[in-house]
Amino acid sequence: MASPSEDHSLKPAPAKPLTDLDFRSGARIKELNQLIQEYEARNPSVLDAPELHRAKDLVFSLLGQVQKSDGKLPPINRYLILSGGAQQGTVNVDPGTLCPLSPGGDYDTDFTLLVPVLQAAGVPVTLDMKQSPPGCSQISLQPFDAGTLRHWSDCCSGDEAYLSAELVADWFFRSVANAAKDSRVERRGCLTSVVISVGLYRILYDIVPVVALRGWPEVAQPWLSQAHFWDGKLKDEEVAGGFYLLPSASGADWRLAFSSSELYLRKTLPLPLVHAVRAATALLGCRRLKGLGPYHLFTLSLWSCERLPTSYLGQEENAAHALLGLLDDLSASLVHRHLPNYFLPQWNLLEGLSRRAVENLAQQVTRARADPSKYLRQAVEGAKEASRLAKAFRNQVSSSGVS
Repeated sequence: MASPSEDHSLKPAPAKPLTDLDFRSGARIKELNQLIQEYEARNPSVLDAPELHRAKDLVFSLLGQVQKSDGKLPPINRYLILSGGAQQGTVNVDPGTLCPLSPGGDYDTDFTLLVPVLQAAGVPVTLDMKQSPPGCSQISLQPFDAGTLRHWSDCCSGDEAYLSAELVADWFFRSVANAAKDSRVERRGCLTSVVISVGLYRILYDIVPVVALRGWPEVAQPWLSQAHFWDGKLKDEEVAGGFYLLPSASGADWRLAFSSSELYLRKTLPLPLVHAVRAATALLGCRRLKGLGPYHLFTLSLWSCERLPTSYLGQEENAAHALLGLLDDLSASLVHRHLPNYFLPQWNLLEGLSRRAVENLAQQVTRARADPSKYLRQAVEGAKEASRLAKAFRNQVSSSGVS
């Protein structure tokens, strides 16, 4: 009879686990990471061209003309510029209202510009959220001075002089369109999109009329008292120094927006996670998904930072795992029809979507999750095509001798 040691020697050595495979789809993690890197490398952008500064000056000059037209805008204003257009999730707007503009075909690089129509600093403003959908509010002009009431009387609704978000967005688009003589201007929901051609480049500005408020809304006070992943990295005044009201889809309601806070939070996100969010946005083709946009993915990325260590999210080889995790989180959110806003967890970002719409979105996300390599390759090809279109435009401009 063989000894125990001899029995052990006859047993096959344990197989080394294949840790680089995605259990659900069978995709190789290494290949997904390579595709994410390739998408980042090929995604067209203009980082530091002098044309960007000229375009910014032109936009500010355009807004100066709007202010002079009827005096509605504050003569001294403070804008917030965000890198990336609304299609990239810079602001929480209804994705269904954004008629897509094509990178490479319509523009070369994009920004979001928040333009306060009211500066409420020093004014005892009380937000009225009782008659509004979740995450929204109405704002009365009664606490403001007589000049403000006079300027905005044609954009008010109701007996209490509530400033109508819809009427403000309408006025803003008309005013910008009248002032912009040589630029492409389009109305996209609550946004006014301006494409400015400077030299060889086309710069897209998604301009949003907002109400700027200092401090922090009372409804979001509990969020400040909780522990967060950014504790020790950011100052309280950076995260909670002010907020905005953005126009909602229609009517007098304004949507609470924490864009200034998000600007700082984005700087603390690990770079591999940022790449994963962009890849997931491209993979899903968020421009074609009605009711679902990159802001939802950005929100999920913030929640992921609350439960996962930065040492994990910050490793480049984990970008693919982050991508797959975001898709899984998004699927779960759609199944439960619940995706809490990061600053106001009681605000469900999927609120208002019909059951049929949520089911259709869930099916589309499921298809992409089942074969992420295929959809990522399509995203890379789309980035290549955008680069080709941008190059063709520059060649055309160069040959025509336009400076």
